[in-house]
Amino acid sequence: MGLKKREVKYDYLRTLAVFAIIMVHAVPGETLNFKQWLFSAALSPVLLAFVGIYFMLSGLFLLKSGTEDIPGFYWSRFQTIVLPFVCYSGIYYWYFAIYLGVEPFRWQEHLAAFGKGLFTGTIPMTPHLWFMYVIMALYLCAPFLARMMKAMSDRELKLFLALMVVVQGICTYLPALGLDVGEGFQYMIFKGWLIYFVLGYALKRLYGSSSLPFAFLGIAGFCITMVQKCVTPSFTPGIHDLAPTMIAMAAAIFQLFERFGDIKSPAFAKVVGCISRYSYSIYLIHYLVLGQAARGLVEKTFLRHYYVPKIVCETILTFVISLAAAWFIDGTLGRLLKKAVGAVMIVGKKV
Repeated sequence: MGLKKREVKYDYLRTLAVFAIIMVHAVPGETLNFKQWLFSAALSPVLLAFVGIYFMLSGLFLLKSGTEDIPGFYWSRFQTIVLPFVCYSGIYYWYFAIYLGVEPFRWQEHLAAFGKGLFTGTIPMTPHLWFMYVIMALYLCAPFLARMMKAMSDRELKLFLALMVVVQGICTYLPALGLDVGEGFQYMIFKGWLIYFVLGYALKRLYGSSSLPFAFLGIAGFCITMVQKCVTPSFTPGIHDLAPTMIAMAAAIFQLFERFGDIKSPAFAKVVGCISRYSYSIYLIHYLVLGQAARGLVEKTFLRHYYVPKIVCETILTFVISLAAAWFIDGTLGRLLKKAVGAVMIVGKKV
């Protein structure tokens, strides 16, 4: 597919998103002084907004088109999402449970432990893979959500967005104030990460490239978040991820790229397009690269004494190594796994 058809602004956004998420994990959990704390406090919500943007990009394309053939849609996503997930999860399991493991298990026991870890989300040292379980659940619902979205009028879609944001705000803030929201909201299905999945499609359909109103909302969301952190540090319920303030920041960044993302630079766009195609695999492998390679390398340099340069260097190094690893793994183990599954399917059809 050519660059024009790919809409390069989404390649830019996807590349920046995976870079931001790597940086989130490169930021130390503890700070030594107020300047470091302030830097981390201000940077974290901006970076974490890109987690929601990942879901928004998926919803943008899947809810708009591509879900007419439901069996075909599931098979395609199984090949492009589930198989790489299994492949990279296997790499994590092999490294931590077998290569670094101390318990002498038989291969049957390892296979059973890996299968259990895969289904229960307990593969060693993979806290970032929670994302995969959410995205796979949303993909299961995507063909039916797409039909629901298309059946709505623009007014109904706006009301639906408002309903989700209000409910999420109630579920985020009222429990922190000591007010039990009760079972009525507990069983509300239109909440959680689904908001971002629908938001990407809704913003594109309803507002096009309009960015100014969302810029104000995003700035307001950032300021409210910082006020919470600085003025009321004991009251920070859901300050990231699903807070309405975070939703506003993610929408603002998304609309900014909708308006200004089509940068006319064929060479740069080609490079970013290539990175974008591997962004999913970069996300899957980056936690291993950061913890077992990049962080150790940076610690051996003078940069370990400087807070911000250390974070930046770890992020860039992790990004580059992860890109190389993704290219190699997808072209070898990933390709072999897809061929093996394809062969099994062909044999199964013949039988």
